[in-house]
Amino acid sequence: MLKNIFKRLIIFLIIIVICIFAAIFILKTYIYPRTHFDIVKEEASNNNVDPYLVLAIIKTESGFDSLATSNKNAKGLMQIMESTAEDINNNLHLIDDLNETNIYDPEVNIAFGCKYLSYLINHYQGNYYLAICAYNAGMGNVDKWIEDEIIDYNLNISKDVNIPFSQTKNYLEKVINSYNMYRLLY
Repeated sequence: MLKNIFKRLIIFLIIIVICIFAAIFILKTYIYPRTHFDIVKEEASNNNVDPYLVLAIIKTESGFDSLATSNKNAKGLMQIMESTAEDINNNLHLIDDLNETNIYDPEVNIAFGCKYLSYLINHYQGNYYLAICAYNAGMGNVDKWIEDEIIDYNLNISKDVNIPFSQTKNYLEKVINSYNMYRLLY
């Protein structure tokens, strides 16, 4: 009798371990992949940005679809607007012939997205939450929300966030949740 209980317990534990490994495999392969990670890692390092934050933004922005185009005409993995790409390229001269086609190129798109994200993080003195909001809603909106005291300059996701745009509030939550999962998994 005791031997049967012990066997069942061992089988149960083996099934639990198999389920845990299967869940981790599914999470890493399908839900939180590290697609283009070699490019992300290099560009994030070049711009002093956490590569897992970049992956979280890519996941939220485009779902890793390098040909994604938003209804506002943002393009590629990190959903870069042509005007943003032109501003970055005019200041930094990253590529000689910037055009609509190469904004979709993962290397170009991630390079420009990391430069822009780094700029936002520096603008908000290291506050990732404000930088993420600005990546979605625009720096002008976020600066105005801070100036009008709608949001605090020390915005922290653990606070009750009063972001005027529900899309930006949801975006911030999605990016932070994905960022936390990436850091947990990898």
